[in-house]
Amino acid sequence: MEQTQHLDPFAEIAFREHPGNKDELHEIPPIAYEKAYFAPGSEMAKEVPAFSYETQLTMFQHELQLLRMKYRPFMRNLAPAPSLTRDRQRHTRFQFRYQTAEDANFTRVLEGEGDWEQATVPDFRGPSGDKGKWTGFYRKEFAYEPVQAGKRVFLVFKGVDYKATVYLNRKCIGSHEGFFAPFEFDVTDFLQQHNTLVVEVDNDYPMMGVGGTKLDGDKMYAATGPGWDDPYSGWNHCPPGAGIYNAVYLEQRSELFIQDVFVRPNLDEGHVEVWIDAMNTTNKLLEDFEMQLELIPKNFAGTGIGPLSFQIAYAGPGINYFRYKVDFPQFRMWEPDAPYLYIARVEVNNGGVCTDCLDRTFGMRKFHMDEDGEPKGTLYLNNRPVILRGANEMGHLQQCVMQNKPEQLIDDILIAKAANMNFYRITQRPVQEEIYDYFDMLGMMHQCDLPTFGFIRRNQFVEGVRQAADMERLIRSHPSSVMVSLINEPSRTEKRRKGHRHLHRNELEAFFIAARQAIYVENPDRVVKNADGDYNPPTREGLPDFHCYTMWYTNNGITLGKLHKGFLPAIRPGWKAGCGEYGTEGLDNAQLMTSRYPREWLPEDTKERWSPNRIKGAQTYAMHGDWFGEQHSMHSWIEASQQHQCLATKLMTDAWRRRTDLVVSTAIHLLIDAWPAGWMKALVGADRIPKPAYFTYKQCLEPVRVNLRCDRLKVYEGETMEIEAWLLNDTDQSYEGCRIIATLRDGQRDYGSYEMTCDLPQTSSRYAGTIRFSVPPTAERQPFFIDAALIDEHGAELNAERFRFEAFARMRRLQPKPVRASYLDSESEVLCSLLDLESSSYEEDDAQDGAIIVSTKEAFVRHRTSLLEKVRHGATAMFILGRPVSTSNHTCWELEGGEIKTAKYKEVYTLGVNANRPELQWMKHDDFAYFYNLQNDRLDGISHSHLLGEGLEPIVFSYTTQGESDGQKRKLPIIAEKKVGKGRIYAVCFPLSGRVGFNPTLDRLLITLLQSGGAKA
Repeated sequence: MEQTQHLDPFAEIAFREHPGNKDELHEIPPIAYEKAYFAPGSEMAKEVPAFSYETQLTMFQHELQLLRMKYRPFMRNLAPAPSLTRDRQRHTRFQFRYQTAEDANFTRVLEGEGDWEQATVPDFRGPSGDKGKWTGFYRKEFAYEPVQAGKRVFLVFKGVDYKATVYLNRKCIGSHEGFFAPFEFDVTDFLQQHNTLVVEVDNDYPMMGVGGTKLDGDKMYAATGPGWDDPYSGWNHCPPGAGIYNAVYLEQRSELFIQDVFVRPNLDEGHVEVWIDAMNTTNKLLEDFEMQLELIPKNFAGTGIGPLSFQIAYAGPGINYFRYKVDFPQFRMWEPDAPYLYIARVEVNNGGVCTDCLDRTFGMRKFHMDEDGEPKGTLYLNNRPVILRGANEMGHLQQCVMQNKPEQLIDDILIAKAANMNFYRITQRPVQEEIYDYFDMLGMMHQCDLPTFGFIRRNQFVEGVRQAADMERLIRSHPSSVMVSLINEPSRTEKRRKGHRHLHRNELEAFFIAARQAIYVENPDRVVKNADGDYNPPTREGLPDFHCYTMWYTNNGITLGKLHKGFLPAIRPGWKAGCGEYGTEGLDNAQLMTSRYPREWLPEDTKERWSPNRIKGAQTYAMHGDWFGEQHSMHSWIEASQQHQCLATKLMTDAWRRRTDLVVSTAIHLLIDAWPAGWMKALVGADRIPKPAYFTYKQCLEPVRVNLRCDRLKVYEGETMEIEAWLLNDTDQSYEGCRIIATLRDGQRDYGSYEMTCDLPQTSSRYAGTIRFSVPPTAERQPFFIDAALIDEHGAELNAERFRFEAFARMRRLQPKPVRASYLDSESEVLCSLLDLESSSYEEDDAQDGAIIVSTKEAFVRHRTSLLEKVRHGATAMFILGRPVSTSNHTCWELEGGEIKTAKYKEVYTLGVNANRPELQWMKHDDFAYFYNLQNDRLDGISHSHLLGEGLEPIVFSYTTQGESDGQKRKLPIIAEKKVGKGRIYAVCFPLSGRVGFNPTLDRLLITLLQSGGAKA
């Protein structure tokens, strides 16, 4: 496929992996409904305002400030201080260096010999790529006071990526694998007054592999990380670096201490189950002590439970697990709009003296999934159905923690709230616990992913299960944590020739079972999604999920026309599903580019010719050709890419919302970029300035909406147009006795109004009715609008939407002198009729006026000699070439001294037009885009082939990077001109049936070309 040449690995996955390829999976058809028409109405809908981008930015800042004020009270800690806290000594300043050959004598590292640099923890760094397998050393000297009697000292690491081996005072005290799970060592017996700490960090190639190579390793790491501040190695695609990226400290604890507390709320029965993990660091039984439990309101004034005392007979050496059921009949629930939190405070008392204390924040909430209904997969929050609407996160929240910017972390979560999101997918990795703490306080649900992508090494099966349990222990106490997934975009080992290194699908299903059981042991209430974006479905348990980049990696998952019509990708029968990723790239704003990008990425002058392929990792230059034309300046590239991002965000988000019957979770990829040019599918740049698509997404996620849908964006005057109205309700509230008022207008005049009464069931999407009207007359081409308002039973407007379309006058009315043509076959005769041409059958011996149209090779061969003779003497001919059957089977029309043939091409929805031709000055940039196809009654792809031949001048074309020159892509002609003698031939190689007569800009272009002939043959 032409498209896959020179693509980055993520685009390559999207183009090669196509879910739903198994016999048991079938594409989901649109919702069936009985058509109902709006009645004429007398009341006019208000004009839907169109705010400028600058105005929306001002409104955004105001709303963000209101949200800060709203949620600030929920970030308070009103609980009384605990009676005992643990002393900590934090360590942030280290020496660092990479391993050298001389370090085979490890004494050099322990003694600090060699060249070292200063590093501040948190620290995360490269190299990555094919040099991503490396070892580095962190070293620190520090003093420590003698340990108090009856105390133990633990060296705590909150996160080291990837393998850590720890040495204290020349003694190896332990090792750990896995980047996200905290780990610790009892170092009491190794501490001295003066100490040397060395941490050996080993990085490996990730299991998913290194893009552009065949290298893969044992590292459980997907494709997201915090990155580091290097535009070439650290900004792009979240490279698999390594380092001590989270806190390090020494903590004094009692010989018997509380290691963890987990609270399982039971809203239905009005109690909580408190799990207490207690660690006995001695080698003997500790007997006859007391645990005291208290449940305390944290961020509000209210009543709690306790203190309650529990007598403990004994705790054996090592870890001990205690569980208590506590009645809690009166409580405040944790809700996204009101995230009330409690503290479970556990104290160890011995002889009336508190020897240890641990606080654990929790929320009274329930999240579960129905696995008994038909279809299965409905999600519930606090026993009410909920739809998860959100975005992916890939590093920006992690950077907030690493840079100690809590206010930015708060804002980043509130930016999501301002867009009407209710959840984040923390993509492909667990993160620092501070992020989950703020999710709890700000009412933001989230999904946590095990860090695997595509494949799992067979030798890492057991390690993967262990890390699944680690993940659950990290997040289980957070009320914001609602779901986990076990792998991102699993692919076929057979297709990638990786079966000798990775789990086959049946083995991966065994891994899912084992990992689910490990999670169950840590938290029986967890909702588990086996795969996020399953490219090798189906999985046998849990909620299915697909990724769908239809409007970027063209037709990935499903074709655009089908998606817009209401089809869905294949889903396992009997289940609902989630869409874990979708989106398109939109370039960063110009100010961010000029202030942060390397100088060599930018033009000397913003008006000079420039291409986004100068930005490392950017996809816009490679992908734009299917969606918008090649641009020339930096500003025009920014504008065009951001406009497409808006359109794709609108069409795809609305499509998911219209299918709430089956799609219960959606996440756009992604919300905020962690770095400039980091992952430009983000709707908000690293400067936290929203791109226009952010506001599009915010409007699409309005919880209660009226949505207008139509497959035709350009129509003729006098046509009967039908626009569907849909009701979208993501809330758990029902609305009855509503009205939809729709008004047809052009900005100057109102042409008519239409009305429909309706009800909105909770968490649903439903067809409401069809707005049917006759398109008003227009001088030539004119924009029109349907403004629709959703009015509740009390007369208040709940939501409004504007649908834009363009009306065209018929060419016959604009040009009293008709265009003449002769046809050689029945297909050409039909074409003449649809184009409203004055036509007649071709006669070889007649000197006919006008152009000549031939649609079949048989007719061309039969009249080849006379037809080409007439062209040489000045006639215009249009050849409608058929599509090739295969890449090796061209449709070839032989001319004298040359030939015109077609080659197979992918299906796209937009094509470029050479508007510099004098006769095409009327065309706009999007005039050859999103054509309607009458045969299947929906938007449809335009091209299936492109033209080959000498002397072809592209008129309508697609793009290829192969053979580009002067920094411009080569054009693949779809409609082309070939001059023959005094005349010309126009070759057309995309299917016209179902399109001609129903797409005014297509019709006008063909008529314009035919009109350029007319010389007497």
